[in-house]
Amino acid sequence: MTSPETKRTGADREAMIDAAMRVLEQGEVTLAPGEAARVIGCGERWLRDGANQRGFPHHRFGKFLRFSLQDCREIREIHREMTRPSALAKARRRKATPRKSTGSGPATPATIRFKPAA
Repeated sequence: MTSPETKRTGADREAMIDAAMRVLEQGEVTLAPGEAARVIGCGERWLRDGANQRGFPHHRFGKFLRFSLQDCREIREIHREMTRPSALAKARRRKATPRKSTGSGPATPATIRFKPAA
């Protein structure tokens, strides 16, 4: 079975390659690691290490490391932390939830025992 690409003539293939090159030139901007680090808001060394060792999305053209804007978005999303509730929000939640009673009721002067001072 042959694919449609193998049946194309040389002129058709050249036209396809030219069209692909035009689309590629108009398309996505790629950033150097220093520029991408500024966009993401991190250090250049951390970004390079992430691309080389931890699998951050990136493009490599020979020895050149490049990041597209989509790569920058993905890296930021990977490292986004969920916000933790503030102390005020925790206090509101504690106040709103009913507490179970221990059965002893409120402390009255008769039930409070004091230790004599030694």
